[in-house]
Amino acid sequence: MSKSSEDHIKSFLTYIKINRNYSDNTVISYENDLSQLIEYAEKSGFITAKDKTDFNDLDLSFLKSYVAEISDPFKRKGKYSKKSISRKISVIKSFYKYLYRKKYISKNYSSSLIFPKLNKKLPSILSESELNKLLGEKYLAELSILDKAIIELFYSTGIRLSELINLKFHNIDLTNKTIKVKGKGSKERIVPFGREADISIKNYLKIRDICNVNSIDNLFMDNAGKILYPMKINRMIKKNLSLVTQSSKKSPHVLRHSFATHLLDNGADIRAVKDLLGHESLSTTQVYTHITPERLKKVYRQAHPRSKEL
Repeated sequence: MSKSSEDHIKSFLTYIKINRNYSDNTVISYENDLSQLIEYAEKSGFITAKDKTDFNDLDLSFLKSYVAEISDPFKRKGKYSKKSISRKISVIKSFYKYLYRKKYISKNYSSSLIFPKLNKKLPSILSESELNKLLGEKYLAELSILDKAIIELFYSTGIRLSELINLKFHNIDLTNKTIKVKGKGSKERIVPFGREADISIKNYLKIRDICNVNSIDNLFMDNAGKILYPMKINRMIKKNLSLVTQSSKKSPHVLRHSFATHLLDNGADIRAVKDLLGHESLSTTQVYTHITPERLKKVYRQAHPRSKEL
């Protein structure tokens, strides 16, 4: 008996959630992309009986037609960025690979799909001097105890916004100066933090018990004892980064980018940085290997016999 398209998608989503340990947000994103694919198949006549879908009918010519549809800038749905289109193609490839492995299709029709060429954008970062200025004596009065602890931890560990919000009090080890972070796909990793972050966190912990009127387990909370939400932290970061930079991007991810770039600029091994960031693939971390003028000068001074002139 033929399965419906919904059945195929549902079994695939169950697979990536249970077997691949994908996060709920990722599963929802995959579901939305595949639902859009099926919607196009119905409207364009490739599927006539929705309850009995043979994905052999949704072959390479269909997939190319769909990619052309979402890539056409003159069509209503053709307003996706190259990055979004690449993500949708990646989802299709993963789905068709699953269908082929399960023998629901005779050939993996998606294997010939080509990703659009992405424009490489260097991540926005703050310089070491900008961060030292923000976290130093000059702006000390501008930062609350909570703000300073959050910014120091972001920069000292490179954790994501969602990871900081969900960080539990019992997952910080002040003796060893480490935190246990639950990242994407619920994967846990241990990340060390430095002396300045340690000082700022201990200062914050002196007031945490006073604020924690709701007895929550999260490390960070607002003055009313409520869990911090992304928009509030984003606003706080933007306000404070505005003190030291004119860059248009002022977000927690800028601190994550700065953490990774500064580590690599100072000689850290890229594989170690990959593990600290919680990246699954080394290629994701390689975006931080761009050569900054400061790094070029440092390499030149260390290696060239007449470098003292620089």
